[in-house]
Amino acid sequence: MIDLIIKDGIIVTVDDERRIFHGSVAVDKGKIIRLGDCSDLNAGKIIDASGSVVIPGLINCHTHLYQALIEGIGYDMHFEPWNWKFLFPIVSKMSPEHSFASARLASLEMVKSGTTTVCDHWYMHTSFANVRQVAKALDESGMRADIVYGLLDQTFAGERIDSEYMTMIHDRDDLVKDAAKFINEWHGKNRTIVSIGAGSTEDASEDLLVESKKLADSFSIQLNSHVAGWQDILAYCYRKYGVRDMEFMHSRGLTGSNSVFVHAVWLTPEEIKILARTGSNIVHCPVANAHLGYGVAPITAMLSEGINVGLGTDGAASYTYDMFDLMKSASMLQKQHNLSADFLTAEQTLELATIGGAKVLGLSDHVGSLEVGKKADLIVVDFNKPHLLPVNRVVPKLVYSARGSDVKTSVIDGLVIMEDYKVLTMNENKVIEESIEIANELVRGAGEETRRLLEAPWGSKRPYWRS
Repeated sequence: MIDLIIKDGIIVTVDDERRIFHGSVAVDKGKIIRLGDCSDLNAGKIIDASGSVVIPGLINCHTHLYQALIEGIGYDMHFEPWNWKFLFPIVSKMSPEHSFASARLASLEMVKSGTTTVCDHWYMHTSFANVRQVAKALDESGMRADIVYGLLDQTFAGERIDSEYMTMIHDRDDLVKDAAKFINEWHGKNRTIVSIGAGSTEDASEDLLVESKKLADSFSIQLNSHVAGWQDILAYCYRKYGVRDMEFMHSRGLTGSNSVFVHAVWLTPEEIKILARTGSNIVHCPVANAHLGYGVAPITAMLSEGINVGLGTDGAASYTYDMFDLMKSASMLQKQHNLSADFLTAEQTLELATIGGAKVLGLSDHVGSLEVGKKADLIVVDFNKPHLLPVNRVVPKLVYSARGSDVKTSVIDGLVIMEDYKVLTMNENKVIEESIEIANELVRGAGEETRRLLEAPWGSKRPYWRS
């Protein structure tokens, strides 16, 4: 008697051979033990996947979960006015309770839409207890998590430490000390691992950037940082260091196979070759970058150089944690940007959200594809719907037609986390009710500017904040 069989589905393995077939998946003790014909096996639980597609659980390689409660406040604006007008006044007062609620709300959305692994970059250290509450919320949700302990000792999003809102910025030694403590507390606990990440070349001093690499190496964990995401940071690096953002990171020894760089929009061909030569990893955030007008990252050029690339939703600018939304947007933006319909194919895009993301986070030996011996992280997508149907080629339907709401069942580490659209690890109604209450609390403390925005009349040619 084994633990679980998902039977009679269309299995999209994303393994080395990229096999797709009708069959079943057998799971025992958290791992996949057989793919194909499992009719001779008995299981404690059987899930019927008839008319459905079974794929590896989706991997969200970059989030800022602290922003989950503030979607619908800053919108149709560049990052800079959003920071000062609406973000800083709210998040500068973020408590451990707020942190837990944000992570729990986001994890509910992710579980319901097929994400089984998330990498969250948490630098919102208004209290050092915050990141621990995030870890707790993700752990209780059943998700697999990579929590990046963020480091800010200089600025937040390029803004100075002398602002009254800069409560998340700390002394370098205090950050390094608490980061080491957090790594010892959470790295390798249940389904959680920890990485280390200075915010960016703007937000962290040169000393802290170098120290973060030493810390990552001493614990044998990944280094994770934002790089070349917007033009302003290039100008900053030229002024301060005389080189571009990625060039500076490389010159200080921060590139390498254990390094993850987020955004990577404003890169030269030479910098792309540096990333390829050093085996560095990239996270592409297509929707957030598009919303903020940051540009379109040269993902197809990176893939052609053999660089590992994953997808991330980033923060509130994506307005979603649905990786199906992200896949479609990523593919469409590359086609438009390169003026060619055959750029970033459906198959390539699904790889970015599964095995590609696993490679980026250093987890490909465990998750990212359906293979015997790997962790049983998988989702069942219901194709018995008018916009899908279990016929013809399923991968383009997954990427271009499916939505997170089509995910029927989620299995993480061999445990059924959602079945028949019902999340089993959280009380969904309670999470939503409490999230509404806490979101309103954050807004009440944000000040007059935010209140005026939320009460503003319908915008016309320009959004309210421009008037």
